[in-house]
Amino acid sequence: MAGAGSAKKIESLRKIRLSATMLEVGFKSENLGEIIQCQIELEELAARLQAEQGDLVTPEQCEAAKESLDAFVVLVDQAMEKAARNEGVPSGSARPKPTTLE
Repeated sequence: MAGAGSAKKIESLRKIRLSATMLEVGFKSENLGEIIQCQIELEELAARLQAEQGDLVTPEQCEAAKESLDAFVVLVDQAMEKAARNEGVPSGSARPKPTTLE
């Protein structure tokens, strides 16, 4: 059942996104050690995103997203949109894929 797999993907992506947004306060800190720790955690989240959702994001996207918390959150949002579009659509569907500018 494709819908159940997509639902699990979306839930996993929500958890990753929540973890990322929790780093926002740390990135705004004046404490350099805290900022560095947040950067390390962001890089770990990017690696987790690639490992768990490699069918929705590319390694290049994950690498680029390590540079900015905002870019990472946008990438996770895009992956959630892709997973949501896939939900309920049977594999091998006759529906044409939408064209993208990516």
